[in-house]
Amino acid sequence: MDYDVCIIGAGWAGFNAARAAAKLGKKACIAEYREIGGTCLNRGCIPTKAFVHYSKIGFSLGDIRKKKDEVVGRLRDGMSYLVKSNKIDYFKGRALVKKDGSVSIGTDNIKPKYILLAAGSSPKDLPNIKIDHKKIISSDDMLSLDAVPKKLLVVGGGVIGCEFASIFARLGSDVTIVEITGQLLPGVDSQVSKKLLSAFQKTGITVLLGKGAQDLDLNSFDKVLLSVGRGAVIDGLWEDGVGIKVDKGFIAVDRGLKTAIPNIFAAGDCIGGYMLAHVASYEGELAVNNMFEKQEKRDYSVIPSSVFTAPEIGSVGLSEEEAKHFGASYKASSVHFLSVGMSHIFGDTQGFAKVIVDTKSGKILGATIIGLQATELVNIFSVLIKNNITIFELKKTIFAHPSVSEIVAEVAKQAL
Repeated sequence: MDYDVCIIGAGWAGFNAARAAAKLGKKACIAEYREIGGTCLNRGCIPTKAFVHYSKIGFSLGDIRKKKDEVVGRLRDGMSYLVKSNKIDYFKGRALVKKDGSVSIGTDNIKPKYILLAAGSSPKDLPNIKIDHKKIISSDDMLSLDAVPKKLLVVGGGVIGCEFASIFARLGSDVTIVEITGQLLPGVDSQVSKKLLSAFQKTGITVLLGKGAQDLDLNSFDKVLLSVGRGAVIDGLWEDGVGIKVDKGFIAVDRGLKTAIPNIFAAGDCIGGYMLAHVASYEGELAVNNMFEKQEKRDYSVIPSSVFTAPEIGSVGLSEEEAKHFGASYKASSVHFLSVGMSHIFGDTQGFAKVIVDTKSGKILGATIIGLQATELVNIFSVLIKNNITIFELKKTIFAHPSVSEIVAEVAKQAL
């Protein structure tokens, strides 16, 4: 059968690319050798957030794993249904892009008009510490542990490391985080990072900043989680001589997501950059639109980020440090959750919302929230920034009372 596009990888980039192709009336197929849904559904966003939620309400590790499997199973079935209902052909197996422009998937060989590489990523090792899936484990392994480790070392204080530290501290582990830089969540607003550090220390999590795993005795821990980044899954994806270029371990693409080969595009984690499911979805759809419609360049100007620690963190746009670095004329304003009635009702008053505003135009440059429902509230600021709604217009907006989102209105009042 002839295909307009063959998509390699059924994660968030590939799945949404296939749906976008179907919407345009194009014949699409997906090749995937593991489960539909990729990392996000099976080993990333959804499973970890199930662990976050059910650990908060007191479930045991065994019961959390059961609930996680139920959630993942339902969503996987839903994705499979959408693939079939959109008349997208699904091939189970490893795909190989060949020099003649065809794609082989097991015994099948097809020659599509376009190819989208969306093979995703996998956890990285350290040069002197290798994942053995026993003592030295990855984030994938954390989701299938049979028992809560008595002493857990988390190597890397980024998003993945901090989320698992929160989860397993609640489950009873004695958790230590070691982070080579000077703060948790490198790149996040420093004031927010310090608040998270304080919250972690109050819950008994030991945080060692400015140190590496080599500074510790790994034998004194039951498990060591390596959360030091992810690398592109590209080995064996194409034959030698195809001409696809790789830059720093990731597939090189232009602003329209096209590789060095005119009819081959790439999207999602395998191209690096923002390795987030919602960005992968955007890239998958953009790549397909650029194959068949007018060319558009990638726009990463408004990318929200959510961290499901305790407390939660949501951020979008510039941090105060970034605004200062770029020489912006700005004012930073903060409001604490203590001033919000619903925070007291929910019994969670820690944290604050912080907004960065251009002092001349009133344009919202960025926002960071740490505290109650921060991962939901940040999306309000995403809409405001993307649509150029100024702080002055936000001030005129009436928010329902009582609500957690009132903190957005309150922080606007403190701005210009």
